[in-house]
Amino acid sequence: MVWHTPTKKWVMAVYDERDGKARDVAFYTSADLKKWTFASRIEGFYECPDLYPLPVDGDARNVKWVLSAADGQYLIGQFDGTKFTRESGKHQVWYGNFYAAQTFDSAPDGRRVQIGWGSGITFPGMPFNQQMTVPVELTLRTTDDGVRLCAVPVKEIESLHDKKHAWKGVTLRPGDNPLAGVKGEWFDIRAEFRPAHAERVTLTVRGVPVGYDATKGAVSCQGKVAPLKPGKDGSVRLQILVDRGSVEVFGNDGRVALSVGVLVPVDDRSLALSAKGGAAPVTTLTVYELKSAWR
Repeated sequence: MVWHTPTKKWVMAVYDERDGKARDVAFYTSADLKKWTFASRIEGFYECPDLYPLPVDGDARNVKWVLSAADGQYLIGQFDGTKFTRESGKHQVWYGNFYAAQTFDSAPDGRRVQIGWGSGITFPGMPFNQQMTVPVELTLRTTDDGVRLCAVPVKEIESLHDKKHAWKGVTLRPGDNPLAGVKGEWFDIRAEFRPAHAERVTLTVRGVPVGYDATKGAVSCQGKVAPLKPGKDGSVRLQILVDRGSVEVFGNDGRVALSVGVLVPVDDRSLALSAKGGAAPVTTLTVYELKSAWR
């Protein structure tokens, strides 16, 4: 639900089924949050809709509206208070164990923060089950493919940073592992590299491989895959957050995000970075060991 200033009304986006078949998002408006009036509907969305405005490239004079639903797919367009007019086809930023996300409206600092449900992430034997994904800040950015939604972990993650390990200008050759000797339980890992002659660059976190396949242009973990093309300079940038029940990967400054449920081996706290098929220049590699969020 959002406040639409030009029309001075509240707007609610609601999942709607007609005749038990059509899957729509219906828009209702209200001036007092008590009496609601049907305004319009748009087809092709299932469950948990979210509607919000975002400036393109931070330009307050160029604002687009984003409409998404449970599977994370979204449309970009205009919203006049009653009707959503699409300006794009459906796009996707999130992949993997991610569902039913919602954003926080009117945050004090103007950020649009989103939290999703880590659907399918389980903790056998515990008195609880499943988890939420890491909070991310959403932005609209102009890319080679047009205006797209991007998601990056909120800056507050940095308050958990502990010991830092950093490298610059490393040439990663098959058989090398610059991360040998680095151990920990939770990590915030940031890497920028060019696949160059390597077919695959893999970061193995506590026995769990996160791989970038240069031949397919995709990043993957535990069978979950997200498309990720290198930037104009041929570089791939990854940020990987490692928790006890999940590994979450953000590619090229949030152009794609991949949430994966995985119970890491308790006795394996190692890290490894490897290349297959040829050498890959690593511009920067930074590993932050993380503190617990629980005080």
